[in-house]
Amino acid sequence: MIAQWGAVYYDWRLASAKMCANMSQMKAAFQTGKEQIEVRDAPMPEPAPGEVLIRVRVCGVCGTDLHSYSGHLPSMPNVSPGHEFAGEVVEAAEGFAAGERVAIEPLTTCRTCTYCLTGRYHLCPGRAAGGVQAGGMAEYIAAPAYSLYRLPDELDFELGALVEPVAVAVHGAHMVGVTVGERVLVLGSGTIGLTAILAARAAGASEVIATFRYEHQGQAALAAGASRIVEVEGAAGLASEDIDVVIETVGGTAPTVGDALRSVRPGGRISILGVFTQPIKMHPLGMMLKEVKMVAPITYCRPGLHSDFDAAIGILRADPERARALITHRVALADTAGAFTTAADKKSGSIKVQLEI
Repeated sequence: MIAQWGAVYYDWRLASAKMCANMSQMKAAFQTGKEQIEVRDAPMPEPAPGEVLIRVRVCGVCGTDLHSYSGHLPSMPNVSPGHEFAGEVVEAAEGFAAGERVAIEPLTTCRTCTYCLTGRYHLCPGRAAGGVQAGGMAEYIAAPAYSLYRLPDELDFELGALVEPVAVAVHGAHMVGVTVGERVLVLGSGTIGLTAILAARAAGASEVIATFRYEHQGQAALAAGASRIVEVEGAAGLASEDIDVVIETVGGTAPTVGDALRSVRPGGRISILGVFTQPIKMHPLGMMLKEVKMVAPITYCRPGLHSDFDAAIGILRADPERARALITHRVALADTAGAFTTAADKKSGSIKVQLEI
């Protein structure tokens, strides 16, 4: 009998040791080379003072992630990618209760410089973005408490993971002052193009025209609230339409900044949200002759009493199912490589690919 209890005790100690070992490890995705993604064990993050441990539930594949995946931007093989994510607090810390559902604004800043103190923390000289220090394509992440936004009941985790890209579009619309009654042209109907449609509508635009390359993108633009859609090849015909604001969302190597300049009315504004991976040609005389204001917004900030993240949550909360239509693929963390392959191939019908973690 003593021997049996001894065996049971030994088995319990062995299981306990394995459990502790597993608790110190998690699964996370890493980009190990051009178009190479692997999921492997990684150390569990240990929250520093002021940080909260988050169990990630959903993380989106972003266009910037795809630029790294294709080799057009540098990748970091020892850092998980991903900055569009939502999850739940693991244990009570920094004013958050265990189990609270949160979206994460993936910016780490100094909190003391002039930029941070005036709400322009996205320009902080010491800022770091998610996917640079640690990213959301992992089971757990430690994040500063100031970066967490509680999710309202109307928003589940997959909608919570859309807060970040919607906030990008909100910031882009803020920077050019989209206002009630204006005509807005959105170049591109990928994720940021579609969120730009949502943001322009929320700002009061009377008409939103969107360009598209693939049929499924055009249909998604209409579903997001575009008044009408125009194929990329037909965008030149928009030059006579008295467009107040153009929001460029394509980036890469596209000629869309020139398209924006041709399309916008004299005295109009252009917001460049697309990430360009090489220099582009643009004649400044065109800007001068039209006296066009052109800005290149980056990420998000707090322009007033409410942050761009607050505004994004409000947009999603107002019409959650319209936003949910952006999500075309849901993939398990174990198949992150497949998620990137799908997201990179627009002929697959993909718009927003999310990892369920």
